[in-house]
Amino acid sequence: MRKALLFDLYGTLIDIKTDEGDMRVYETLARYLAYHSVVVSAEELKRAYGGEAEEKLRRSGEASPDIDVYEVFSMLLRRFGSGEYPECVVRDTALLFRSLTIRHFGLFEGVHEVLARLAGKYAVALVSDAQWTFTEPEIAMLGLDRYFAFTVLSSRFGFRKPDTRLFTFAMERLGVPPDRSVYIGDNPARDMVGAKRAGMACVLFRSDCTSLNGFSPDGRFRHYAELEEVLRGIE
Repeated sequence: MRKALLFDLYGTLIDIKTDEGDMRVYETLARYLAYHSVVVSAEELKRAYGGEAEEKLRRSGEASPDIDVYEVFSMLLRRFGSGEYPECVVRDTALLFRSLTIRHFGLFEGVHEVLARLAGKYAVALVSDAQWTFTEPEIAMLGLDRYFAFTVLSSRFGFRKPDTRLFTFAMERLGVPPDRSVYIGDNPARDMVGAKRAGMACVLFRSDCTSLNGFSPDGRFRHYAELEEVLRGIE
């Protein structure tokens, strides 16, 4: 029976820093939206974006809720604009917002080389707390899409890690049981606790955590050159 590797994305494969609090983001976005007959000040746009996101989280009913920012931007365009807007305008608005918030973006060293080798030995998929409208093009932009059988993104489900349903869904799609699956992530509270509760092994990237909520990582690594040796140790 084949074995599975499930990867987190941001903070594990992609090194990223964003700033959604920067008022300049909303000033530029408001100027862009004016070309689509959306009349809103930067201050009002920032307040409305944060308020709608918080309200969606509050109404979710999930223990670890997530939102879909595509829906948030669609609502903002309807509220401040001149009616319904086509999908391309909503997506472009969301992508412009994302590009304006990014301060650092790139792969950790060695990711491509290691994933290329691992994809030949394991069934590989992505399980990430992420917004599909940003993440799907970013995966393709960095050439990561060639390695994954599929992606599981929290924004398409409405809940985030450590909810075990995300991990279980991925393993069921791969046809691999938990005892032959390993999750690789950087966040002990979300990644390790969720994976362990789902019955998987877990390897932590750039984390000094040795125990949390009664769970311990099965391995840790700080550079991708070390990952394959860590996986051999687990097997």
